[in-house]
Amino acid sequence: MTASALRQEGFSLIETLVAMLLFSVTVLGLMHYQQALTSQFYHYANEQKAWRLAAQALELYPISVDEDAVLKAAGWRFSVADRRLDERCDEVTAEVSGPGRVSVSLERLFCRPSGEPP
Repeated sequence: MTASALRQEGFSLIETLVAMLLFSVTVLGLMHYQQALTSQFYHYANEQKAWRLAAQALELYPISVDEDAVLKAAGWRFSVADRRLDERCDEVTAEVSGPGRVSVSLERLFCRPSGEPP
């Protein structure tokens, strides 16, 4: 046999294992990145829902908003509180908290025209 015929061709076991290790580490990194993106997406979606619920509560004021059983079961809580600032104006605060440590608060002033009874 000639020297060129004795040369091995292909990859050794060590090279193959190193390539598999690098591939595995890359895939795990991408999976972790995707998980972080998904978690942030759900957090921001819940935060937008909280802002929407708070805005709805202020739009419906002075009608009280009933907490829906579905919202309670999903971990949503909200409250509306009003405070008299002077004889004409009230400050109304809507606070909403939800899953994933989401908590928002909106405030709005409601003022009556002068001469109108409170």
